Amino acid sequence: MKKVAFAFAAVAPALMPKVAAACPACFAASDNRTLAAYYASTLLLSLMPFALIGGVVLAAYLMRTRVSDRR
Repeated sequence: MKKVAFAFAAVAPALMPKVAAACPACFAASDNRTLAAYYASTLLLSLMPFALIGGVVLAAYLMRTRVSDRR
């Protein structure tokens, strides 16, 4: 088992450049359109919790005002 692990550890660095080239954080291998997509997806994922919390607060507010309008 140790021989297999050692062989894998010896071969793994040779395979790393292909993995590193596929990394989205590697901006040298990306064009402007790809970078814009990375920034847009980061912005979307960063703002999503605020939108969800705002939606819950808005729904609670609307439900509360509809109940008080019926009385």
